[in-house]
Parts: sequence; structure tokens; C-alpha cells
Amino acid sequence: MSGQVVDINLLERNYRVMCPDGQESALREAARQLDERLNETRSATKLTNIEQIAVMTALNLCHEWMQEKAEQTEKMAALEDKVNLLQATIKKAIGDPKGDLPSNS
Repeated sequence: MSGQVVDINLLERNYRVMCPDGQESALREAARQLDERLNETRSATKLTNIEQIAVMTALNLCHEWMQEKAEQTEKMAALEDKVNLLQATIKKAIGDPKGDLPSNS
């Protein structure tokens, strides 16, 4: 696996991280956003222990990710329902006997 070492800064601490070739800017942007979130957690909670700040930030990020995933699942289900209804409507309009509207069961 090829890559290179990238220096990042989180909570005023420097870290050297291996990064796949071509992904350096994405890693730096991820580190910038993470540093922002870590600092927000530190300010909001008044925690001083780096490990506690990291754990709280990770929990918040996971919670937000889970909420976003649930919202996307709901949107996908609603979109699939609309597509199915549209398909049934088209089939019925062209006289396809199998184009009965789906029931909401």
C-alpha cells in the first residue's frame, strides 16, 4: 500500500498520519472539520481531558450520522412508493392488466 505521511493538527496537538496517495487534501479537510468539532465540544462542555473531548465528539458525530441515515432511509422509502405508484399508473393508462394500483397494506 503506497501513501505518504500527512501532518494534521487536532486540539493544538500535531499528529502524523499515513494517507493514501491523492487523498491528502481530503484528509486535511476532514482533520480541519474534526478539529472544529473537537473545539466546539471542549467549549460547550468545559471538558479539559483530551480523551473525554474525543469520546464526546465521537458520540455526537455517531448520533448525527445515525439520524441522517434514518432520514435517508425514510426518504428512500417514500421515493420508492412514489415510483411504484407512478409505474402502476402508467401501466393502467396503457391498458396493462397487471397495472393495478398497489395497495397500502
